[in-house]
Amino acid sequence: MEIFYAVVLLIVATIAANLVYPYFPVIPQAFYQIFAGALLSLVPFFHHFVLEPEMFMLIIIAPLMFYDGQNADTHALRKHIPSVLSMAVILAVLTVILMGYVSHAMVAGIPLALAFALAAIVTPTDAVAVSSITTNMAVPEKVMGMLERESLFNDASGLVAFNLALTAFITGEFSVRDGVEHFFIVFLGGLLIGAILGIVFIWGRIYLVQSGMDSTSVIVPYDILTPFIIYLAVEHFELSGILAVVAAGLLRSAASKQIRLSSTQLQLVSRSTWRILTSILNGFVFVLLGVSLPTVWHNIQAEHTTALPSYILLAVVLYLVMFVLRYLWIRFDWAMIHSAPKDQRHHALVGALSGIHGTITLAMAFSLPLTFHGQAFPFRNTMIFIAAVVIILSLLVPAIVLPLILPSREQPIDPEMAKRERQNLITYATQQLILEHPEHKAETQAVVAILNSQYGDHRPNRKLVKELMRQANQVEVASVQKLADHNQVGPAYANRYVRGLIWRTRTNGQLSFAGFGLWLRYVGHRVTHRLRHRKNRNHHDRRRQQLRTTDGQNAVVNAQREQVHANLRAVFSLMETQGYNDVMDYLTANTTADNQAEINAVRTYYNTRHRRFTQNDTSELQNELFIQAFQYEYNYVRQQRLRHAIPNALADDLYQQISTDQMLYMQEITEA
Repeated sequence: MEIFYAVVLLIVATIAANLVYPYFPVIPQAFYQIFAGALLSLVPFFHHFVLEPEMFMLIIIAPLMFYDGQNADTHALRKHIPSVLSMAVILAVLTVILMGYVSHAMVAGIPLALAFALAAIVTPTDAVAVSSITTNMAVPEKVMGMLERESLFNDASGLVAFNLALTAFITGEFSVRDGVEHFFIVFLGGLLIGAILGIVFIWGRIYLVQSGMDSTSVIVPYDILTPFIIYLAVEHFELSGILAVVAAGLLRSAASKQIRLSSTQLQLVSRSTWRILTSILNGFVFVLLGVSLPTVWHNIQAEHTTALPSYILLAVVLYLVMFVLRYLWIRFDWAMIHSAPKDQRHHALVGALSGIHGTITLAMAFSLPLTFHGQAFPFRNTMIFIAAVVIILSLLVPAIVLPLILPSREQPIDPEMAKRERQNLITYATQQLILEHPEHKAETQAVVAILNSQYGDHRPNRKLVKELMRQANQVEVASVQKLADHNQVGPAYANRYVRGLIWRTRTNGQLSFAGFGLWLRYVGHRVTHRLRHRKNRNHHDRRRQQLRTTDGQNAVVNAQREQVHANLRAVFSLMETQGYNDVMDYLTANTTADNQAEINAVRTYYNTRHRRFTQNDTSELQNELFIQAFQYEYNYVRQQRLRHAIPNALADDLYQQISTDQMLYMQEITEA
């Protein structure tokens, strides 16, 4: 139960941070998540929280790296292999060596091996953190591509270097030749075994699809378990599990055409599942960082050390060393991204600032042993504290500087225009549907209500809904009056129906005192109607007397009429249906692109009430109407595109949304 509560609290903290971010998007989302984690550390369960590195790497980093790999552009990766090796291997190793000597020189008494371990801890960059900081910024394409490719592999470089340095400190022995040999075995071995296992899992997936065993309950768990199994298997051989899942993910990306042989529903469910999973895990990364920071601070204070300022200074120096080294590496194009001469300085500055570090750094710091020869591991809390300060600096500096040197990201599609066109799209489709099928008003209106709810991105205006309900009730009362005036229903039934209608709407809080005025208007109409037709009353009385004494045929008609009037439900159904039809006509005539949400709220109320009276099974007809509605939506987009009224990007986006809605609906029909 403790694990369950921990996971639930982490999810709640992630959701809370994501909810706050849209209100204050100036501050990067990562800081909200870190702050949420810091608040979560106040919960007794998370007091003195210690990150378990093995579990963190397995449960969070492995699926994230696998997802990044399977969404990577393998063609671009093959094209930029020299750049990847330069940034993720050569630069990473040089950074570890340089910062190791700097740390050894600045912190008195720290062994050189531990200094190298500290350097390896703070070396890996985090593409997730970069994306969080630069969400609303236009990062140069070459720089962003370099950062994404670098982050796929430099985690493994840092981990391998860290393990080598730690082993050298524990054993007291280190050989440059053995170290380099071990580095390449772990690095290349992880890639090789990961690629082999990746191929095996791809073959297994293709076999399941071709054998007809491609249900979502089989394939989706199969896909999710893939990175965990590969990571555990490769780590068992003491190779790089991170690189293994990256290699497997890259092969998944390269084999995407074969994998797409599965059904449309499976692809949609699989993609949605991965997006939800990675979104939660990305939030976990920074929430866990926030949860861990109070423990780091508590541990460093528990040592009662006077060297705290020197530790902070070392963290600042290490950050500056990494910044300068990255800047020079990109400025002189040793990163091999081949920037134009006029852009080299700008790209170098952005690339250096974007060397952000995340919880892989913190995970390696927490993986330091607790004891050494029966005593506390030397400099453990110091190294964790320095790593945490470097992480904070690497997040804070770019969050302040990057907005000053990067323009805001230009949206390929104007959000306001997209919102307006989606509303116009639904308005057009619903109007065409109503015009083409006047004989199936109830079924058509039910489809219209669902279509209008597709793009309901805001809550209806309650005041406007109330006014529309008042007007709709006036229309319905007028409809009942017309039936009574033409003697299609008896006055007593009409009076009873209108009283029930007004009482029901007042109970729902939709008419308030307006219901009393509506009732007075109805009574006034009935009195006026009676006075107007009073002179004809004798004629009607004589006519009724004649009907009583006519032949058998008139007697049968009168008996049938009395039987119909006696059937209360039939009479009420007649009034309700006529009122419903008139209200729907009124709502359709008054629908605009700006009041769809409010109109749809009133329409939904009347549709729900009408179904209680009819209780007809119209599913097949509604399915046909839905298919026609989708076709109308396609027609609208095509017309707008031919007239050049909307950009091609927006047209493609609308086409994709319609196609997705249609596929999901057709899948529901098939399952039903």
